[in-house]
Amino acid sequence: MKYLSTSQFARLCRTSKDTLLFYDREGLLRPRRVSEKGYRRYGAEQFYEFDMIRMFKDVGISLKDIRSYMRAPNPRDLLRHLEEKRRLLQQERMRLLSRQRMLEANMALAHEAMHARYDVPELVEMDTERLSVMPVSPEEQATDEGSIALFAALVERFEGRGQAAPMPLGFLLQKEHAAKPSYVAEYFFCGASRETGGMSLHVRPAGLYARLYHRGDSESHKAACEKMADIVARQGGEASGHLYGYDMASYIVCPSTREYVTRYCVRVSADSGPSVL
Repeated sequence: MKYLSTSQFARLCRTSKDTLLFYDREGLLRPRRVSEKGYRRYGAEQFYEFDMIRMFKDVGISLKDIRSYMRAPNPRDLLRHLEEKRRLLQQERMRLLSRQRMLEANMALAHEAMHARYDVPELVEMDTERLSVMPVSPEEQATDEGSIALFAALVERFEGRGQAAPMPLGFLLQKEHAAKPSYVAEYFFCGASRETGGMSLHVRPAGLYARLYHRGDSESHKAACEKMADIVARQGGEASGHLYGYDMASYIVCPSTREYVTRYCVRVSADSGPSVL
């Protein structure tokens, strides 16, 4: 049988000599022979043992468990162990997929906010959107800190299950109050999910909407929201649906924590005038 030096075997396994020496010290993969001068020699077939160790490490099996299996192989126990690791990896894959979707949605919102025309009300057609809503009281959102705590509680509903809150995030003011907004939300919302944790499903209907982007502090947002409602009314339009306020990834776009960007949308009657109000 032809034996390989440590360097040759390392090249075969696409690894380093240090890794092979570490595996030897840990009792995971010992060379077939060690000469009187201390030269280690591996058999080419040991590649399969090395590949098995690498796979075990990649799926998160501890060195202790790998060592136990390599010394006394027990396929039945190993399969049970691998089944558990597969379940955990599936959970982690779903968590990372949820994070990726959140990241992509926030990047899209940030790009939209950076290219928006601020404080210019427009009429736009919008598609149907499914949202998960959570009722909130005026007292809970009386301060900026209170509103932040509410959004944190909303996000926590998903974080507790290892998920990221589905985008978008925002608030909803019901139709009867949309014409004269008080800037006190009746619901906070996030994107619809199969697991809303006690939240209700709300469908924002497709149709014609008045839309306004605004950037500023809380007081300026209140004024901007009222301004949009006044302009719609002066143009002969009528708010025929709820008012939606969408956070536009403010933590990315705004350097100041006291400043944020919101996209306001309210459904209006079809005869509300030109595309720019």
